[in-house]
Amino acid sequence: MTLHATALAASIGALFLVAAPAVAQTPPGGGQGRGMGPPPALADVPTWAGRIFDRLDANQDAAVTGDELAVLSSGPAAAMGGGRLRRMISQSDASNDGRISREELAAGAERMFRRMDANGDGVLSGDELPRPPAQPRAPAIPMPQPEPMPFPDMD
Repeated sequence: MTLHATALAASIGALFLVAAPAVAQTPPGGGQGRGMGPPPALADVPTWAGRIFDRLDANQDAAVTGDELAVLSSGPAAAMGGGRLRRMISQSDASNDGRISREELAAGAERMFRRMDANGDGVLSGDELPRPPAQPRAPAIPMPQPEPMPFPDMD
């Protein structure tokens, strides 16, 4: 898996962790079925993208806008990689009008799936599955090196 594909997979993974708690609106069906995890197969991408779209389109105007994506860039969502995810979803705006339609999101999700599907078999498995973003570590504080003790003169 290339570095770009790995970063993409991590971003997609963040969506699965972030989209459900980050947005107050509940998608149709109340979260029944597989949930917000990645679609297991290419054939499942349109249904999955529809659930994500419904979750993000808080005002139900048939478009996801920057205001609705802002929830991914603050609070707990941002800590889980939501800012990067927001940029990835924004790339689905094929018409460049600042509004992502259901169809644009579905096409973008299919492109992302195909990038993640390293072996091209239409199924995500094993090392192709997205990993959650790594938790940030506290920076290591360098410790001063002790001066070596001089050996006593044995004369």
